[in-house]
Amino acid sequence: MDQYLADFHIHSRYSRATSKALTPRHLAAWAEYKGLTVVGTGDFTHPGWLEEIATQTVPDGTGLFRLRDPAGLSPEIPWLGDHAFTGRARFLLTAEISSIYKRGGKVRKVHNILFAPSLEAARKLNAKLARVGNLESDGRPILGLDSRTLLEMVLETDPLAYLVPAHVWTPWFSL
Repeated sequence: MDQYLADFHIHSRYSRATSKALTPRHLAAWAEYKGLTVVGTGDFTHPGWLEEIATQTVPDGTGLFRLRDPAGLSPEIPWLGDHAFTGRARFLLTAEISSIYKRGGKVRKVHNILFAPSLEAARKLNAKLARVGNLESDGRPILGLDSRTLLEMVLETDPLAYLVPAHVWTPWFSL
């Protein structure tokens, strides 16, 4: 069985409070430098970021994605020293949804990470989510969906898509 070192809780430059220098190439380089074999794309719900993912990566045949052209990574990131990047880091399509909703007379706030098996599935899910809220406003959109409803939308999109609770905000808002 293959083993992976992974980080799926990632954001793009389209999310608030993130580096504007974030690109798929930089994510792949940093993942490789830190010893990760798989990194989430983060923010596939944002149309601009999904387009970058689509143009800069290709499926690798295992359900993961790799950089379309990993050549030239070392000069792009000189502060990582003489590390010779191989382009071995892979991507899994991920996004985080900030769910804010009322239940039992209380406001609830939960973050969930979504996983999509393909660009087609991500686009299909985005079409559903865009009917609920604005996906262009932030890489981590705020939607008025509870986790169960969001999970149902994810599973209806593709049987290989799934949701993992990322974290609650604070006990005051979430549990």
